Amino acid sequence: MKIVLIYIFSLSALFFTGCNDRDMLERKDGVSLPAVEGLTMQRVDDKHVRLTWNIPDNIPNEIELPVNVFVEVKEIVNVTKTLPVFNTTLSNAPSEFIYEIPDIAKTYHITIKLNGSTKVKDVNYSSNIYSLGQTAVIAEGQ
Repeated sequence: MKIVLIYIFSLSALFFTGCNDRDMLERKDGVSLPAVEGLTMQRVDDKHVRLTWNIPDNIPNEIELPVNVFVEVKEIVNVTKTLPVFNTTLSNAPSEFIYEIPDIAKTYHITIKLNGSTKVKDVNYSSNIYSLGQTAVIAEGQ
């Protein structure tokens, strides 16, 4: 019984006195890109959609211009499973893209991200930077 109490006390002491430096976990050095703004989707015809967006003005000075736009399409199989269908990188900061839907009976997520390179290369950090993505949904039969 003494050994059990010693283990419980030791684990409790370790739990309350352990390292809790949240700054180290939350801090991310380096530069980041803002997400695209105003993502919209319009049906062009039965098999095509036009995606349009705006590139924000607040791109950091540390990023080479013009930025690229990364387009990623995933098929939604069920709530927990997606399949990659298509991805491409569009150069020279475009603001629209026309995508041909492979199968109109399926649901797809199209994600748009900004992609750029830092002007100064640092061996400790990646120079290839992606923004958070904005997603449009093509629902089956839409």
